[in-house]
Amino acid sequence: MKQSSTLETTSNQPVLQDSIDTETLNLLASWRLQDATEDQEEIRAAERELTQFKKAMNDARTIVGEPHLYP
Repeated sequence: MKQSSTLETTSNQPVLQDSIDTETLNLLASWRLQDATEDQEEIRAAERELTQFKKAMNDARTIVGEPHLYP
C-alpha cells in the first residue's frame, strides 16, 4: 500500500504527494543516460577508480578496527 504525505504550499493549503518522488527518479535516470559509455578505456578507468575507492575505505576501517565494507 502506498503511503502519502502532505506538503504545505505557499497558500498554506496541504497538497497530497505520493511517497515516490518520480521527478527525482527521472532526473537520476537522465544522468545515468548522460554518463553511459561504451568506451572500453573509460570503463576500465572507472573500474580502477572504484577498486581504489573500495581499498581506501577498507584500509581506513582496518586502521580504526572496523570490519571491511567491501569484500
